Formats: sequence, structure tokens, C-alpha cells
Amino acid sequence: MMISLLLILVLFEQVCVSPVTRIVVLPKPYEDNKVKAVINEKFFLTCFSQNQASTSSLKWLSPSGQPISNDPTLRIYTALNNQQLMLHFEKLEPTDAGLYACQGVHDGLPDQVKIELTLEKKISFHDTKLEQFIKAGQDQLVQCHASSIPGPEIAWFRHGISTNLKNDHKYQITNDGLVIKNVQIEDEAIYLCQASVTSTGEIKRAQINVQVMHQPIWDVKPIDTDGVNGQDIVVRCKANAKPVPKYSWFRNGIMLVGERYVFTADSLRILKSNVNDRGTYTCEAENNSGKISANFRINILVGPVIAPLEEVRVLEGNEARLKCIVREAFPKAQITWKYADTLENISPSSDSSIEIVADSIEDSNDNLVGSWSELRIKPADRRYNRNITCVASNKAEVNERQVRLIVEYKPTLLINSESKEFYYSWLNVDSSGSSGSSSSHVSRGASVLMTCIATGEPKPQITWFFKTEQIKHDNVKYILHKQQSGLSQLEVIPDRLEDFGDYQCKAENTVGSSYRNIELRMATSPSLPPLLILQATKPESVNFQVTVSNEAESNGGLPIHTIKAQWRFLNSDWSNQNEKNFPVSNAERLLVHVGALMPDTEYLFRVAGVNKVGLGKWSQEIKIKTLSRRQPDPIRVLSKEDCAASTKCYIEWTSDSNGGSPIRDYLVKWRRLSYKDSSNKHVDTNRLGRWSDVVIIKAPITNYEITSILPNSFYEVDVVARNDIGPSASQPFRIRTLPGQIGELEAFRKPNESVINRIILICGSIIAAIILFIIIDVLLLMKFDCGLLAILTKSCTNQKEITIDFKPTPTKIVQHTNKSNHPYKPISQTEDHTGNASIPLRPNENV
Repeated sequence: MMISLLLILVLFEQVCVSPVTRIVVLPKPYEDNKVKAVINEKFFLTCFSQNQASTSSLKWLSPSGQPISNDPTLRIYTALNNQQLMLHFEKLEPTDAGLYACQGVHDGLPDQVKIELTLEKKISFHDTKLEQFIKAGQDQLVQCHASSIPGPEIAWFRHGISTNLKNDHKYQITNDGLVIKNVQIEDEAIYLCQASVTSTGEIKRAQINVQVMHQPIWDVKPIDTDGVNGQDIVVRCKANAKPVPKYSWFRNGIMLVGERYVFTADSLRILKSNVNDRGTYTCEAENNSGKISANFRINILVGPVIAPLEEVRVLEGNEARLKCIVREAFPKAQITWKYADTLENISPSSDSSIEIVADSIEDSNDNLVGSWSELRIKPADRRYNRNITCVASNKAEVNERQVRLIVEYKPTLLINSESKEFYYSWLNVDSSGSSGSSSSHVSRGASVLMTCIATGEPKPQITWFFKTEQIKHDNVKYILHKQQSGLSQLEVIPDRLEDFGDYQCKAENTVGSSYRNIELRMATSPSLPPLLILQATKPESVNFQVTVSNEAESNGGLPIHTIKAQWRFLNSDWSNQNEKNFPVSNAERLLVHVGALMPDTEYLFRVAGVNKVGLGKWSQEIKIKTLSRRQPDPIRVLSKEDCAASTKCYIEWTSDSNGGSPIRDYLVKWRRLSYKDSSNKHVDTNRLGRWSDVVIIKAPITNYEITSILPNSFYEVDVVARNDIGPSASQPFRIRTLPGQIGELEAFRKPNESVINRIILICGSIIAAIILFIIIDVLLLMKFDCGLLAILTKSCTNQKEITIDFKPTPTKIVQHTNKSNHPYKPISQTEDHTGNASIPLRPNENV
């Protein structure tokens, strides 16, 4: 009985009392043997015994109670690792949730741990497009599907999270998304679909671009377009729509196809348009919300085509008619006229001889149209003998054609500087007589080129006559040059008096002829003597003014090219004269200078003009007495005021009169007047500088280079000429040197500044030496109870002997310049080892 009772108690303990398990499962359960995991993620459970020696045969059982395989190719499998049995989930699925058990044997008795695997799913959006299209004018759903475990809460926002959408008259939130009522274009925006799980704190948002689909609305509506024949035409057609519309193009209801039509997103291009492209076109824009269309017209403009124009000939005084015909154009061309050379418009309002007659054809809406205009000129004269342009224009282009209007008129002979009324020539004679005398021997005369110019239409031909006989080219007496239309030149080489007289020039064309006499006159030497006027008298020279006549009759028909001047002593005759030739320019007055005369002497002077024929008549004789010998005239400066350097200057001069005695030499001297300071301001010196030493320049040299002068300064230069009588009058002139380098030269300094500065330097040096001596003496006295003087004289016998190797260092005397109001830059200082510091002075500068 007792044994039975014991067995019952043991059995009750094993069955009713929970045994203490030795099996551990990781991760540790968070609540009631529950473990959490995330769907679609990898996961594993680990099972092991706390007492590995007493526990064996571990295995995992699925929620259905079946052992789980250790095949690693399966999604769920077990693996033993160091006596730990691991349960692997390669990818968790919702069906994997359940109660799993890890079993083993402990001390011969079965042992197990059960773990409930609970699954969570992160928020995910599915079947949710991030760009969605909704139709305008209807209630439309913006779809958003979110899922998670536990299930998510959904919220909607617009334009960021600041605008939380609620259920109202405009929006309604459903399980499938957001319903937008009566959709308008303004509802197009970025919407946020937010899913959140409070228990896990997870939150996600889907950004949905909501586009409102609407039928096309015109942005650029096609308009009527004018194209030019042969050129491309571009027509724009653009609509705003969601989704983007598709465009179709039609002409007269028929869709456009072919290589000549190029379609882009918003335009139609017709390549090389022609008149057949005229018509009514339609642009149609369509999408799944609707379509719109617009009609427009294309007109093909055709530029004016002008028929060729032929030249028009008319006699002067008659009416001229020029007709310009436009064969075709669209729209009708406007025709105007202008002169081709001046581009001046031809109009009856500006010229009473003009009349313009045009057609009265009306413009056509579609068809090409021709037109014409006639220019009438009555009476036509030679002014209209020119090219005239017909201008036809419309909206397409402007075209022009020229026509030559030829107004024929009889020749007109011109008289001008080239074609004169008379010409001059002369006969060459030998020394036995004059031209025309019976004893003369006449050779070929001087050739003369006579010119005849004529205008006319047609261009006239010119012939020459002498005494009613036509002149032929013989290359001896008569030579014809430049035989062109309207121009002819006849070269005549006379050899007798009979060759002089009237020549005839005849100009002839188909309208008529004209004549003009051209006289060949006999040229002579000047018949009117020049006018001689005394200007100035000097000991060795005289100056005259000679006036000549420009009249051809006075000059014998030929211009005077030379004035011949002659002079002689009063008590001699003209066989012992002196003479000199002076060339004549175009001026009527000529200045004549006669030099190398004797002082205090009486002369007779006369002049005559010379042309190509010879010497003319002599002028009235003028009696002149030269002045007595005297000093030379003041020199005349030839060089410029500005020098070419900073410290030297080249000067040059001349003397107009030596006073009747040769100049022996020139005396040159100079002095400084003023300078410019560092700011380039002009500064006058306190007093004039001293003149330099006189430099003597032997004649005939008339130049000199002044050296050792200061830069940026004005100098006064005096050059005096000397002859046996004495020096010339002084007539100083100025020169100016270039700026120099800084420190190159010293500015003006007052002479006493240099002395004062030297005294200051010497005194300063003495005082410095005394102070230095006192300092050394005090230091030695403090240390050795014996001063410097006692040590030097060896009178300090009570103290130990002190040896001092004392070598005095020469004092460097430096010149200092006191500040002054002088504006010029200071010079660089120099060292004077003698102790007598001095400032070098420029030559001829006062101390």
C-alpha cells in the first residue's frame, strides 16, 4: 500500500509539476515566449542546453509538429554549430508565424522549449504610381495602396506636409486613395500619401505627381500667312493639353503628306513653296480629353517679273516714251521710275517735262496679275541722255531693270582750260638774225599741241582744217593724237610764218556738224619789262622786289620762267656787267638778293623777263650806292629752342650781312635763367647766373655744342659775330634742356648754403669727438680709478699697468643739406677725407 502511494506521488510530480528545463533559445523572448521578426528579412533562432553533458538529441519542430530538415537548400532549415542547433529562415513569409519547439533529452527524460514566432511587416507602397493622370471636370481617384503588419494609418497632404487634407466637399480619403471631386486644372500638384504605424513608430510617404488631363487649349493659334514663291513657309500651331496633344494638318480637308511637308512639335514647314500651295489649311490638336482645330489661309506671293527693256533713241526736242511691263506678280506690283546714276525718283511733280501713264488693272485675290507703266518725256533734251531704272515692287520682293534713253543731238564744241581758243608757238632762228627777217635762217619751230573737244549724240568724229584744206597726219608738220570720239589733239610744228593763223576744228555726227576756229599765234619774248623796286641796301648786298605780269600778251604769249638781273659799276658800261638768273614760280612778285658787292660803291641795276622764246625788254635802270663798311648784322638762329639732350645742346646760326668785311670769328657764351622742379612747375632763379667763359668759334664755322649744363632748365645764349670793324650787336636767344635723371645734377643752391653746411658738419664732428672722449674717460675712471689722459701719458703709477691698443678710427664727415624752400631735387652727397667737405660747382657758377 505504501509502495503504491509512493509511485502515485512520483507520477503526480512528473505530470503535474512543471519540470525545470535545461534548454535555452535565443533571441530571448520579449513576452510569454514570443519572438518578433520582420517579413521578407532573414532570421534565425538558436537552441542549446545549459548542461551539454546531460542533454542530447536537439531538434526543431515546426508549428505543425514536424521536425525541420537540415537541408541548407531549403528556405527553412536547421544547422548544428558547436552543439548549438540553429533554425534558419532565408526569407520570412507571413505563413512562417507560429509556435516552434526545440526538443532534447535531459538525463534520459525528454525536454523542450516552445517559442511563438510573431511577424511584423514594414510599410510598403504597392500599385501606387508616382505620376498619375486624372481628368478635369470629374470626380477622380488618386490611388495609394500601403501595407504593413500591423496595418498602417493613411493621411494625405498637398504642397508639403503643411497642408493636411481632410474629408470635405473637395476631398474624400478612402482605402484605395484620395478622391478629388470636380477636378480642375488648379488641382494639378504634388500630393503626399503618408502611411504610419504607431506601435512601431515607422512612417513613409509616397510623393505623387498628379497631372490633370484636359483637352487642348490654344497657346499659339495659326494665322493667315504670306509666303514667297520658291521659299520655305513656316506656320506655328501650339496647344496646351494633358497629355501632350497630337497634331494633324489638312489642306482643303485633306491630310498633308509628302516630303515637302515637315512637321515639328508646334509647326508646319512647307519646303520651296509654289503658287499651288495657296489655299485654306487646318491645324488639329487632339488628346484623349478632346480636340480643337483652327483654319488659316496661305497666300503665295510672287515677285514682279519685268519684261526686258530695249534702249530708246529720240531726237532732241521730240517726245521720248519708255514702257515697263510686269508680266506677272502677286499681289499686283507698283511701278516707279528713277535715274540710275543719281537714284533720284522721276516724278511729274518735280519735272514739268515728265508724264507717267499706268494701267488700270484691278488686283486679283488669287491669280497672278500683270501691269505696266509708261514714262513720257516731252520735249526730251540732252539732260535725259542717261540710264533710267524701272522699279517694280510688291510684298514679295523688289525687282529692277535699266533702260538706256539716248537723246540724239548735234555736236557742241567746248572751250575750256584744255580746249583753248588760241595757242602759241614760235620759229627757231640762228644767230644771224631775228625771226622773220630776210637774213634769218629758220629751222623747225617749237611744237604745239592743240585740243578740240566736242559733245554730241552719237559721239562726234573730229577733223582738222587749215585754210579750208583738211589736215592729214604726216608725222612731220602735223601729228594727230587721241583720235577718240569727241576728242582730238593736233600737234603742229611750224617751220614758216605761213603756218600761223586760224585752224578749224569740225565735229560731225548723224544729226549734224559744228565748226570752231582755233588760232595759232606767234609767241615773242616778253614785251613788258618787269618792275624793279629797291627793298634794302647793305655794304655787300642789295635786295629788290621784282613784279612780273601774268598776262599772256605782255609776256609774249608764254609764261616768264626766269628773271635775269644785271649790274655794273656806275663809271663802266654794260659790256662789263655782272648777272644772275632767278627762277620764277607762279607768284607775280619775286624777291631778288644780289651779294658780293663792294662797300661804299655806286652801281646800276636792271632786270628782264625770260620765256621760252628768249630775253624780253630790260627794265628801267636803278642807281644804288652800297653802304660803308661796318660791323656785321646780328646773327640769325637756325637751331630749335628745345635741346635734344639734358646736359648738352647743339646750336646753329647764320649771319645775313658781314658788314662789308669778312667775318673772322664768333663769340659764344651762355648762362642759366630758370628751371622746372620735380612737379614740373616753372621756377625763376633768385638772380641770373653768371655768364660762362666766352668760346671763340673761327669762321666759317657757324655751329657749336654747349656741354656741362643742367637738365630741365632754360638758358640764355649770346652769339656775336666779329669782323675787322668790330663785333655785331648782341641779340641773345633761349634754349631749353630735357629733364634729367634723379640725382644726376643739383638744382640751384644759394652759394652760402654750401659754406654753412660745411661749418655745421665740422662743428658737429668736433662735438661728437669731445663727447666720445668724455664717455671713454669716465668709464676708465670708474673701473680703474685712472682716466684716459693719465693712461695715455702713463702717469697712473699707483695702478696696475693697463695696456690699451687704441687705434683711432677716422671720422667720416658727411655733408648734410639743411631743408630749404628751394623746389629743386637735392644732389647726392660725397665724402671728403680731408675734412673739408665741399660741393662741386658747375663751370662758370658763382660760389
